[in-house]
Amino acid sequence: MAPSHPLTARPGLGLVFALLLLLCAEAALHTDAFLYRYRSVFAAGRAMDKIRFIESNAPSVLIVGDSRVDNAFDPGVIARQWGFENRGRIFNFGVPGSDVRMLYGVLTRLDREQLLGPSRISAVVIGLDEGYLQPADTLGYEIFADRMTMIEKGEYRDLLRSLLRLWGFADNLKELREPAKLERFIAASRGNVEPLGGGAAEFAGYRAGFGGLQDTSQIMLQEAGSKHPPDPARVDYLDRCLELLRKRDVRVAVVFPPLLNREVLFVSPGDPASKPYLSVAAGLRGQAVPLIDLGAGATRDPAEFVNAGHLNDRGANRFSALLADQLAMVWPDLPRALGP
Repeated sequence: MAPSHPLTARPGLGLVFALLLLLCAEAALHTDAFLYRYRSVFAAGRAMDKIRFIESNAPSVLIVGDSRVDNAFDPGVIARQWGFENRGRIFNFGVPGSDVRMLYGVLTRLDREQLLGPSRISAVVIGLDEGYLQPADTLGYEIFADRMTMIEKGEYRDLLRSLLRLWGFADNLKELREPAKLERFIAASRGNVEPLGGGAAEFAGYRAGFGGLQDTSQIMLQEAGSKHPPDPARVDYLDRCLELLRKRDVRVAVVFPPLLNREVLFVSPGDPASKPYLSVAAGLRGQAVPLIDLGAGATRDPAEFVNAGHLNDRGANRFSALLADQLAMVWPDLPRALGP
């Protein structure tokens, strides 16, 4: 009999097996189901939770933006201010750490599914702050960007990160070294675990349950870097969002989420860093986009903020009601159209 050859005697077999494991992991990261299952672990997973809700329910009004929107606007409060229970007709699509490039990618996805238009998603409220016009590339959100536009703009590095997701998700996966993060990952692997602040359906996308003011050092960190000039590519993505929504007859308004220590630069002509942001605001007015400043000239109450840039539940309740009133002035027919 010929002598048997152990697996260890076959050079390269271990490498092939390792590559096979990597390919399996890479393939899993390309599925919506993976992102949704780990919505309580990864930021991109929570975003997918919201996207799936939108695709299943086609809410009439979307309030979009980054974490400041996520924490600030409760669709349930807005609906009650308009005299009805929400039942998914108004939805908060605030995504922490995201930028307007991700928004454009999600809008093009919804457009392919024919979800944009008067009989489906008929109104979009964009929560605009300085960070939404600056690149955000550490949470894996490039997977939601529109790839053809990324090619057009020469964003090849982020395009590759969206295609090679083990690379694009590396920073997220490294967080599994934290015991709490790893514990949530294991729990999510065994069964459904909702994200912190509730799943997309529970509060119509709003991140509930936050309170308490952070200490001074944390507030300063939140403010650091927030006055950088806007990225020209992100300004162009904003224009593309407006153009797409205009083509689909979706009405658009812009709201500036409140900050604790200052006004947003879009409405701060006295701030030396405001010039490029004032130019963006002027461009929006030129396109007849309503601009809503909820806290113009008003004194901020620290008890309504988690930190310098994010509201807690108490603040969200008040500013959501203010937003409802302002939107009713901009679009007087909207509350009647959505009401019972």
